[in-house]
Amino acid sequence: MLLRKPIFWISACLLFVGGMFYSAKVFPKAFTILNVELKMNRDNAFSKAKSLSESNQWGPENYNQAATFYHDSQTQNFVELDVGGSEKVSNLMKDGLYHFYTWKVRHYKELETNETIITFTPSGDFYGFKEILSETDEGAALIQSDARQNAETFLQNNTSINISNYREIEASEEVVPSGRIDHTFVYERLDAEIGNGSFRLKLMVSGDKVSEIKHYIKVPETFSRRFEEMRSANNTLASSASMAMFLLYGFGGIIIGLFVMMRKRWVVWKQAVLWGTFVAVLGSLGEINFWPLMWMYYPTALSQQSFFIQNIFSMIANTLLMSIIYSLSFMAAETLTRRAFPQQISFWNLWSKGASNSIQVLGRTVGGYLMVGFDLAFVITFYLLSKKLFGWWDPASTLFDPDVIATPFPWISSVSRALGAGFWEECLFRAIPIAGAALIGDRFGRRKQFILIGFVIQSLIFAAAHANYPSQPAYARLVELIIPSIIFGLLYLQFGLLPAIISHFIYNAVLMSLPIFSSTATGMWFDQLMVFIVCLIPLWVTLIGRLKEKRWSELDNKFYNSSFKPKPIKKTTSRKTSVKIPNYSLHNKKLIIILGVLGLTSLFLFKKDRDVTGLELNRYEAITIAEEYLVKNGIELGGEWNRLVSVSPSGPGKQNRFIWQNAGKEVYNFLMGDYIDTPGLTIRFAKFDGDLNKRAEEYAVNLNNRGLPLRINHNIPENQEGLDLSEKEAKKLALKTILKYYNLSEASLELVSAEPSKKPKRTDWEFVFKDIAPNKFYDGDKRIRVLINGDDISSHEKFIFVPEEWERNETEQRTILGVASNSMSFLLIIMVMATVVLGIINWTKNRITSMLVLYIFAPLFILAIVSFINQFPSFIATFSTAQPYNNQLGVLIASTVVGGLFVSMIPSILVASSYFLINEKKKMKERPGLVEGISIGIALAGIFALLNSFQPSLSPEWPSLSNAASRFPFFEVLGNIGSFLTSLGFMTFAVLFISEKTKSWTVNKGKFSILFIILGLIIIGADNISGISNWILSGIVVGLIFRWLYISTLRYNPELTVFIISSLTILNLLYEIIRPSFPGAGLGSVITIIAIIALNYCWVKLSSES
Repeated sequence: MLLRKPIFWISACLLFVGGMFYSAKVFPKAFTILNVELKMNRDNAFSKAKSLSESNQWGPENYNQAATFYHDSQTQNFVELDVGGSEKVSNLMKDGLYHFYTWKVRHYKELETNETIITFTPSGDFYGFKEILSETDEGAALIQSDARQNAETFLQNNTSINISNYREIEASEEVVPSGRIDHTFVYERLDAEIGNGSFRLKLMVSGDKVSEIKHYIKVPETFSRRFEEMRSANNTLASSASMAMFLLYGFGGIIIGLFVMMRKRWVVWKQAVLWGTFVAVLGSLGEINFWPLMWMYYPTALSQQSFFIQNIFSMIANTLLMSIIYSLSFMAAETLTRRAFPQQISFWNLWSKGASNSIQVLGRTVGGYLMVGFDLAFVITFYLLSKKLFGWWDPASTLFDPDVIATPFPWISSVSRALGAGFWEECLFRAIPIAGAALIGDRFGRRKQFILIGFVIQSLIFAAAHANYPSQPAYARLVELIIPSIIFGLLYLQFGLLPAIISHFIYNAVLMSLPIFSSTATGMWFDQLMVFIVCLIPLWVTLIGRLKEKRWSELDNKFYNSSFKPKPIKKTTSRKTSVKIPNYSLHNKKLIIILGVLGLTSLFLFKKDRDVTGLELNRYEAITIAEEYLVKNGIELGGEWNRLVSVSPSGPGKQNRFIWQNAGKEVYNFLMGDYIDTPGLTIRFAKFDGDLNKRAEEYAVNLNNRGLPLRINHNIPENQEGLDLSEKEAKKLALKTILKYYNLSEASLELVSAEPSKKPKRTDWEFVFKDIAPNKFYDGDKRIRVLINGDDISSHEKFIFVPEEWERNETEQRTILGVASNSMSFLLIIMVMATVVLGIINWTKNRITSMLVLYIFAPLFILAIVSFINQFPSFIATFSTAQPYNNQLGVLIASTVVGGLFVSMIPSILVASSYFLINEKKKMKERPGLVEGISIGIALAGIFALLNSFQPSLSPEWPSLSNAASRFPFFEVLGNIGSFLTSLGFMTFAVLFISEKTKSWTVNKGKFSILFIILGLIIIGADNISGISNWILSGIVVGLIFRWLYISTLRYNPELTVFIISSLTILNLLYEIIRPSFPGAGLGSVITIIAIIALNYCWVKLSSES
């Protein structure tokens, strides 16, 4: 056998060495490496920033410091693609005209607005800064000329910038609440050009203090739109591959594959869960390693404790999610491989005693390492030839990244990311499709043909899934990764997962560790050594096995997949011990009915009414009104313009919450429809065909909830011609617009800001005025904004100015409440998914019939697809005109199908599982029934209304309007059926689970009493939390009520949950009938109620028959 001969391994080693040598030599030619002269390190940046802050009195006292090595990738892409390639990028940095890589040092303090960001070039020269001041900080009110003089004098004394090389193109000012006037000046460079863009310099003066110096390149809109179009092709390929991956590998390979294998008792799950958890935790450690850098993005409105808790929650949630994904992927890959390829070595036994010292495992381990040389040589050759022969593009980069070096343990991040990608991708993208195809082929007697099909599919999906990198053409990554995916596939097919995982892992580790090995920082030798040690762990394991056994051995047959035998089903004689519980009391029945009556009373007394009325028109009426309003204003749009309708605003925003909390309901109602928008519809007129730049022009008409037109928004391309109005001329036009639409004269207005924006062939303006007319209802800061393109009114609106201090306080409050609410939502999702898993296990044990699951799944999936068709107009209302319409449509359809499958499957499994478990349970003669179930549902609704009345009201109550822009809005109310069935299945399953574990509340009472309280906290908190103490108290109360309801009624008849959930849902729908959110909501609610009653009837009938 060739693999046994020394000449083979000698040749393989020589090829590996040659490949690595070739890769190191040719790498700079294949990949455009920018030579950035990095003379400043992080400590130097901190030291110099401190000196500048002290000498200029920037930022807060006793500040904290953070730093990052920033990369302006957007501007670099523009220069590379439109101006002169990577050579131009290098020359700009060399000549000092622009630096794409800069150090940014942040000086900040917890809960203080004042902060400073200081920028340096890589060589350590001062390159700019920005000091953020509070709007309440007092300062001078300089006239524009004095502020300009201050800025230019500071520039002359503190920088090497020669202002004579620039011309001023924009000058704006803003009066902040403290009375301080902030001035902004924008200059354009005269002695250098950059394609259709321009070199610009921004100076800002706050009061009499210079607060910002910024160098930037103005990237033209034409490039931004063209780049978005280009990236759309990348993202469409990647998204399509991801959808195919979810459908074929996730739904087909993992869910269906594991389901079938579980029925055959072939699944080995413990090792998969252990490895999945290990890889996920290691990945999280890699992310934690970057936490010192996260303070660059810390919002000082939050306490550091809140920010830390927010990140901890995100990390825990992500770790748990990735643990589940990895575990299921590893489980499916190993199980399907063991079944499909009996000649391969059992994956989970590779490193066990007697296997790790075998020649076979050694060969697969060493072979995996040796393949890396070929992998790197191939990719480098591919990039070299594709650029030289075809002119393909990928962005230039540096070999180093100081941010990686700045982490406490740089090696952890590189290794953890490489292992996560290598292990998971080989299992998901390689093993599952190829092994799955082999098993399907065995079923149809076409093994080789199906393996070939699976091979092609895995190559295409793996390659396309990585196509979202910024490269041109869009299919460049697809072509690049076809060969590696074939190689990895052949390795897996012939030798199993081990060599493929090792090769993929080391390949990724080499590329991800480049910043570590290219760094000259002191102490970096340790990280380099750790990368080397960790990457060789598979080899260390085999060598340690060899040392322990003192010889290399042939692998015993027991370590091959062919030796696996499913464990026989244990035949146990089930002795059902009769559990004695008190008989169901008629007293309880009377008490439950009384509670139902009290609940109904509570609903009438404490049910919060909506503070805002819903929509009074549908999308078709809105389009007609918008078209007529445009014509009235001299705008006629033909059929080539798409009419796109969306709900806007669909919920209360920041201004709503500010007025609601600070001025009260009466003032809120007074301002609603004037300075605060009601719920409404936006009709967008846009084109998806024709010239890319011209498609930037759009019209939008905003309507209020009654269909009254509020404004026309007109966006035009940046390079469209227009007038260059002076501030005086533009202000006159703005005042004329305000008088026309709002009947406010200049005497009632005070100018807050006037900001010009210089375009290639016109000047745009933004004016903000303060309404100073006396108002007996609200004497706060009411404002009007007018946007002007040339001499064309782009938009105008009234709004309430929200003070910075209130906004920062609310940010802190909403963050704390958000973390609590998200935690409860996450726990609820985990509990529901755990219930689904238990349901699937029951299904594999034939405790559920597949037909019942199908009977539930099919209508729900059809409903999801029909709902998508119905909502299609509102989906495309968000499409970008810069991206091809078909690309966006394809991604939308694919995600809908995949999402519909999963969303429909969850309630199907839950309901079917609950139904069969109930029918397995012995029914008691004396038990509560329909009357008690309905009464409990009404009582709970009343309790929720009562508890909710004690919650602090932080925001006005708006109707749910998310589906109001669909073709037939009434149909979308039927979407409640899916959530209804999910709630019904989950709660019923939960009651059955509690009954089983507590033996109908005769054992384990303490543990499950705590579980009831946790469940109460989840149910109260998953929706919305407006106060921590109220949430905890309400959650405990609800948990104790659940406990009492279980003891008094539910343990006697778990079927009551069906009637309880139905009653709660119907009560909500009845309110929608009385106060419809939008036209058709009442009809949809009636149809949904009828459907729920019909489902209850079917349940009762099937239950009685069984």
